[in-house]
Amino acid sequence: MIRFRGAIIFSACAAWLLVPAATVQAQQQFQFIIAASDAQGNPVSDLTTDDILMSENGMPNTIVKVEPFRRPVQVTVAVDNGVASREMLSHYRTGLEGLVKALPEDVEVTLITIAPQPRRVVSATTNREELLRGINQFGPENAAPKFSDALVEFAKRYEDEFEEKQVMDSIPVLVMVSTTANESQSYQPEEINRALLFLRGRRALIDVAVISTRGDVTSVSQINENMQALIAIPAVKNTGGHYEALAISTRIATLLPEWGAEIAALHTKFNNQWLVTVQRAEGLTGGLQNPQVGLTRDGLDGEVSLDGMPALTPVEN
Repeated sequence: MIRFRGAIIFSACAAWLLVPAATVQAQQQFQFIIAASDAQGNPVSDLTTDDILMSENGMPNTIVKVEPFRRPVQVTVAVDNGVASREMLSHYRTGLEGLVKALPEDVEVTLITIAPQPRRVVSATTNREELLRGINQFGPENAAPKFSDALVEFAKRYEDEFEEKQVMDSIPVLVMVSTTANESQSYQPEEINRALLFLRGRRALIDVAVISTRGDVTSVSQINENMQALIAIPAVKNTGGHYEALAISTRIATLLPEWGAEIAALHTKFNNQWLVTVQRAEGLTGGLQNPQVGLTRDGLDGEVSLDGMPALTPVEN
């Protein structure tokens, strides 16, 4: 992404170099996306063509049109309701209620439990009453959780959607609450790896909390040796999410609302962007030449991208 502030014009770098020259040659108009905010961090709701500058080699291009561009967050919550969670459910419910209440009302949320298999408790909805009922209705199962299965099936859901639409029109967020109880897997390691690679490319965000089922845990490393943690830690790093190893379940009651607030900020930013259409100056052909982008209105900050999606995080080995 290209960052810029105020009326200063900053050079566009790597992101602009990704624009295929053939696309620009075929038509002299091209587009980019701006996420703009004011000094308080609130999204700008009235951006106009007069607020944006764009030039190549110092020659001003014409801003033809500015239109709203939305990439909403879609949240899926996966909860370990296996037998090891029995005594933790009250903490789960408190945390999940706080997470849901922290989200903007237009954010869709899906709630699933993962024992004895991933199962939808509440399908994707913005109905908060329905979600809160679901949070308080599921119970523990005398079965092993299927943590990996939930990850793979989450990826498959968005892979199927992408194959149908051929567009990334949302930001998938997966929030997982798991214990360290031995999980049961239906998928092979290569299927799990493939799912995680897809989720990275799909710009999904994964947040995972793994809670110890042992009262004598003395270090985070003991939790991180668990199979769920071994899968979650690289997945979280490669999607820019959060991972928390918890020795006691009470922390989940406050952690999930904190994550909810961050997800809300992500939604507010990416669901209030602007699609900018530019007409190149006469005589400019081929690939973009030393492009520069800026905002003219004082106090505005923002980011420019080509797809309106979160930037890929560096790969962690």
